Amino acid sequence: MLVNSETYEGKIIDASGWKGQAKWIKAIEFVTEPIDSDKIEVFFDLSNPSGFGWIVPLSYGTLVGALSYKDPRKFVPKVNKKILEIHGGAIPRTKPTYKIGIGDTLGLIKTFTGGGIFSIGEMLDTIPKLVYDNDSSLHKIKFEKLKNEIKKQNLITNILEKTWKISIPLAFRIFKDKTLHINEEFDFHSLLFRVSH
Repeated sequence: MLVNSETYEGKIIDASGWKGQAKWIKAIEFVTEPIDSDKIEVFFDLSNPSGFGWIVPLSYGTLVGALSYKDPRKFVPKVNKKILEIHGGAIPRTKPTYKIGIGDTLGLIKTFTGGGIFSIGEMLDTIPKLVYDNDSSLHKIKFEKLKNEIKKQNLITNILEKTWKISIPLAFRIFKDKTLHINEEFDFHSLLFRVSH
């Protein structure tokens, strides 16, 4: 590899981002002044299939945002606080593809929130084995575990999209007055469908 007239040799770990086909959804998130709450709130709208809004109180501020195939700004919950930061962008809903790489390039991108850092954290310890021992077995094992989670998230999302006007009112009845407990890594969003109260 030639970079600024310098030559580098060795094994290349692809971390270039997602390049394949995807179904794209848009997201926007505001960081506002803190609110007086300790609950994460999620908002659904019948006119926003497979999208949602959120309010997440943190010690330094509040994350308020939404995602949608249309304009996500229409679905951002209202909070009467000063906006400190704005970020967002397009999120690819992918079918993961194996290669010698890490991060979004593998398609291990959370279907509901677009985060790729969760797969990086899970797969980071596989890189030394790839580079120094030329051993891809752990990399493949971790990829398959994460791929299965992304496939579950995609399946859930596709079912919700097709049945949105039925599934959302039904979910409101099922989840009414229930608390969701997550005993494993939060990024495994399919676990949210195991309900306890």
